[in-house]
Amino acid sequence: MITRDALLEILIENIPARFVTSAGEQLNKYASVLLAEAGLPCEGIEAFGTYKRLTLYISGVPASTEDKIRKAYGPASRLLKDEKGNFTPQAAGFARARGTTPDKLGVETVPNKGEVLVFEEKIPGRPAAKTLSEIFPAIISKLQFPKNMVWEAGRFRFARPIRGLLALYGDKPVAFEIAGVKSGRLSVGLSARGSRRLSVPSAEKYFKLLENANVIVKDEERLKALRAELERVSKRMKLEVDIDEELLRENLYLVEYPVCVVGEYSQDFLKLPAELVHLVMKKQLKFFTVSDLKGRACPALLEQSDGPSDMGLAEGHAVCPKRAGLEPHFIGIRDGVSKGQRNVENGFKNVLEARFRDAVFFYSRDLAVPLDDFNAKLKSVTFQEKIGTMYDKTERVKKLAAWLCDNCGSPVNKEEVIKASGYVYADLVSNVVREFTELQGAMGYYYAKNAGFSEAASRAVGEFYWPLSAKSPLPSSAEGALVSMAGKLDTLAADFALEMVPTGSEDPYALRRQALGMARVILEKGFKINLAAAFERALELLPLQTSGFDAVAVKVKLLDFTWQRAQSIFEEEGFKFDEVKAVREFFMKAGDLPDCRARLKDMHAFRLNPDFAALAMAFKRAKNILRQSKNPLTGFPEEGLFEKEEEKILYRDIAGISGKLKGHLANRDYSKSLLELLSIKGSLDNFFEKVMVMAEDTKVRDNRLNLVKSLVSLFEDVADLSQLQ
Repeated sequence: MITRDALLEILIENIPARFVTSAGEQLNKYASVLLAEAGLPCEGIEAFGTYKRLTLYISGVPASTEDKIRKAYGPASRLLKDEKGNFTPQAAGFARARGTTPDKLGVETVPNKGEVLVFEEKIPGRPAAKTLSEIFPAIISKLQFPKNMVWEAGRFRFARPIRGLLALYGDKPVAFEIAGVKSGRLSVGLSARGSRRLSVPSAEKYFKLLENANVIVKDEERLKALRAELERVSKRMKLEVDIDEELLRENLYLVEYPVCVVGEYSQDFLKLPAELVHLVMKKQLKFFTVSDLKGRACPALLEQSDGPSDMGLAEGHAVCPKRAGLEPHFIGIRDGVSKGQRNVENGFKNVLEARFRDAVFFYSRDLAVPLDDFNAKLKSVTFQEKIGTMYDKTERVKKLAAWLCDNCGSPVNKEEVIKASGYVYADLVSNVVREFTELQGAMGYYYAKNAGFSEAASRAVGEFYWPLSAKSPLPSSAEGALVSMAGKLDTLAADFALEMVPTGSEDPYALRRQALGMARVILEKGFKINLAAAFERALELLPLQTSGFDAVAVKVKLLDFTWQRAQSIFEEEGFKFDEVKAVREFFMKAGDLPDCRARLKDMHAFRLNPDFAALAMAFKRAKNILRQSKNPLTGFPEEGLFEKEEEKILYRDIAGISGKLKGHLANRDYSKSLLELLSIKGSLDNFFEKVMVMAEDTKVRDNRLNLVKSLVSLFEDVADLSQLQ
């Protein structure tokens, strides 16, 4: 079967970069659905986009849609002919209604109707070009954008005015009209070269023709060209371009033929914080920063967070370039090369330095303000109307940080922790952060240093919102980690007390990220923090307006929520899902994540023991037997009521290992604890084989159940082996 490719190009006025990727996904989706509905197969569908064109390319399209068989069902088959062999009036009427004769009718069995008359009509396929002339405008009409415009009499809504439509099937034009624009075979070249009109001879020649006109239509090819340009510039300058992937993607959809424009700016602007320099370039001008090849550690934050701001009930985020050894150069991306490249460079530089001067103004004003004055302004910034202001939140964080110092099980500089925790939100009211909200936290580092804080305390302020994502770095010091954890504890407690709990995919205050970050801090820093007690303390500190909540119930919800995050950490570390379930209850009682990890580690290794699976099965059996008890059990059997030797032996073995087991548990040596449990496997097997636990005599039965309960209690002090599969 001969096939050709089909092409739809929508030429539009400049569209925002953030609209392009969504439009491409929609083009793919709607083309797939509408082609299938029309019975027009294809070999592949691809969508591409730039700031001035959206392109849909459909490869391997046959000349026509598939032939269809349409069936029409009529009366019962017995009515086809009468006793004399003549066609009945019913059959004749059914055939006439279908434009045929009775001799063309067939018989088919239909569910619930039996055998009926049927007429099969073959509908030949429609020409592909004709079908596409209906599909293409339907696709365009379905596209949705965050914002739309109306620009012509028909009031057609689209992201930006449509200025041209190229539609081809092979070398044949696909004719249609939408928003007053008729389709044809014309496209345009690069705007920097005058947007020269191009007549496209066929869909198959489209990409090459556009490439010759300095337009790289395919996204991945354009991205490859952009990376190559940046690499070339980097080698020529003998400096490193700070490749920000988000910025790279944004520039990808702002140009059709990426060309680097390299410029310099005054070295005086490098006195600004590196994060601020980077953000001015990235957010305001879409420029890349440049670093020396060695680079050096960034004093504050390393990457963009995936969560929302802290102006509400959430921890915030901040940014910083991957390299902080900034050089006074910038790299802008322009669309192709044209005359006056030097003018473009000068224009970029003038705009950049104007933005830098604004940043210098804001930053200088902030440095002149004492941190206590910033904190005082927090009294007018609402955290949440029932919880109070950001000043109130700061006071709670200080108290939580002090409590954590006393209860973390690690030596820390409590004075530094308390000092840093008192100023973690101060930069929220600074001029720079009000202009660049992404820098909250990062700017706190510089303001703390300016106020005379030690490097450690300043870092604790600057790293307060860390970790910013599931894999990003933790605060660099134990002190900074405790300060960060205090903020997360307060936010989680406040949100859960107000029943502002994430549901499904909705998590507007990034509580999942904060709980995960808190779990990572405890596990990776080795803090022996009882999270049950920590949540209790955080809930106690909430203001009286929230006293209506059930603190015990909220604490349980907080522990369960945190456990779900910790569970993902443990599974990533290689522990099996059923193993993680086996230690969950220990966390729900004590909130001790390092203890859970120790249990998991020893249990995971012990599963290699060939007798372990049988031991776990025996424990499951014991738990199932206990469920049959109708009377409350003490777990303390009476030795005098034992009738069989096997229950006496098991009783003595349980008593024999109890003391040893307590010692191992006190030392968190769960491997030896499991060995002790394994030592009674033989007497346990004999007990289940020779002893009928559910005896008719009530006293004997309850005594045996108490023996089983005492055994189960020993196991449950180590792990709930009944969860293992």
